[in-house]
Amino acid sequence: MARRYNRKRDNGLIAIALRSDWRVSAALAAGSLFVGIVLVPVFLGSSAMLRPLAGVFTPLAWLFALIFAAIAFMRYLKSGFAASVAGSSRRGAGRNRPSDRHPAPGDSRSEAAAAMTVFAPAPPMPPKAPAIPPPEDWSLDVLDRIEWKRFEDLCCAFYREKGIRAETTPLGADGGIDIHLFQDQADPNRATSIVQCKAWNKPVGVKEVRELRGVMAHQKVEKAFFMAPNGYTVDARAFATENRITLLDGKLFLAMLQRLPTEASKRLLAFATEGDWTTPTCPSCGMKMNARSSKRGPFWGCPDYPRCKGKLQMRGAVRA
Repeated sequence: MARRYNRKRDNGLIAIALRSDWRVSAALAAGSLFVGIVLVPVFLGSSAMLRPLAGVFTPLAWLFALIFAAIAFMRYLKSGFAASVAGSSRRGAGRNRPSDRHPAPGDSRSEAAAAMTVFAPAPPMPPKAPAIPPPEDWSLDVLDRIEWKRFEDLCCAFYREKGIRAETTPLGADGGIDIHLFQDQADPNRATSIVQCKAWNKPVGVKEVRELRGVMAHQKVEKAFFMAPNGYTVDARAFATENRITLLDGKLFLAMLQRLPTEASKRLLAFATEGDWTTPTCPSCGMKMNARSSKRGPFWGCPDYPRCKGKLQMRGAVRA
C-alpha cells in the first residue's frame, strides 16, 4: 500500500511541476487562474444551491495559482543559472569536450544527477598531445595520416583544382558515393562520374570495388574512381580493370598532387593539414572524436555519446 501511495503522490500536479520545465508550472498557474476566475463563477455561481461551493473553490484555485507561479519562478531561475554555469564550463574545456547532458523531462533521477554534475568540481583534463607542425611538402606519410573526412574533402578539392565541378555527399549513409563529378556541358546537372574514398590503414578488397560497380549501374554512369592511400588487393585490381573503375592508391595520388602547379599543390597541402587534420570526424554528426578504450581495445568515439553513438576503429599507428 505504501508503494502505491508514493507512486500516486509522485504523479500529482505539484510533483510534476517540481521536476518539469518552468513553462509547465507557468501553464498550470494560468490554468488555475482560469478555473478560479471563469469556470467556478460560471458553473457554481449561477446556482443558489451551489454558490457556497464557489466560495470554497475560488480561494483554492487562487492558492494553487500562487503555488504554481512560485514553482515556475524558482524553476526559471534554476534553469538560467545552470545554463550559465554549463556554458562557462564548456567554453573553458574546449569544443571537443563532451558537454553536460540535459535530463529527459519527468526523470527526477536524471535531474538530480544533472544538478550534481553542474555543482561538482570539473575533473582534471588529461594532458594534451603536442601540436603536430604542418608538413612543408606532400608525402605518403601525410596522405596516410589525414583523417577520413579530410581525405574526402581533399579529393574533392583536387578535382576542382583540375577544373572539374565536384560535389561531396552529406554525412551519413552515402550510398557508396563520396563525390559526384559533373563534366557534361550539355547537361551540367548530370553526374558523369562517381568517386569513392577509403582512408583505411589496409588495402581495399574486391568487395568494396564490386559495390562501387553496382552503384555505377544504379546511377547510370560509365566511369568511377576509387581513391585509397594504402592501395588494393590483387583481386580488387583485376575486377576494376574489367569494369572501367580507375584505382588511385597513395603513390599515384601523391604523383598527381606533385604534378599540379606549385601554387595549387601548396594550396591543397595547406587545406589538407589545417587545424586538427589527424583526429577522425564522427561519421554521424561531424564532431571531432575522442580516443576511448574498451575490453576490445582502444577506439574513436563520438564526444556526444549517448546522443550520438558514432565510433571508428583506431589505426595501428595511433594505438602504438
